[in-house]
Amino acid sequence: MRALQTTVVALFIALLLSATPALAGEKSVGSYDANGDGQITFAEVMQRLEKAARPAFDAMDRNRDGVISDKDFDDVREGVEKLERWFEELLKPFILEDEPQQMEF
Repeated sequence: MRALQTTVVALFIALLLSATPALAGEKSVGSYDANGDGQITFAEVMQRLEKAARPAFDAMDRNRDGVISDKDFDDVREGVEKLERWFEELLKPFILEDEPQQMEF
């Protein structure tokens, strides 16, 4: 269950990060504010994120049948696990194994 949660969170973060450049480039709420009330609702954000969500969904839909099956999800989960292992290996040289010793004065 934890692996599933990790995968879902990772995909959600990837989706948000993919939308960040567009959001950061905006000078006002105008382009996200669909009804012009000067505020951005969750629904308005989701409307804009839909364009970013399609590529993420398509990447998970490995056999391109329009649905994410257990097999599709397992393939993505395995990919995320491989990525996690690769990232851990990449960071190993920079991670201290022991707690740093505090100097006493």
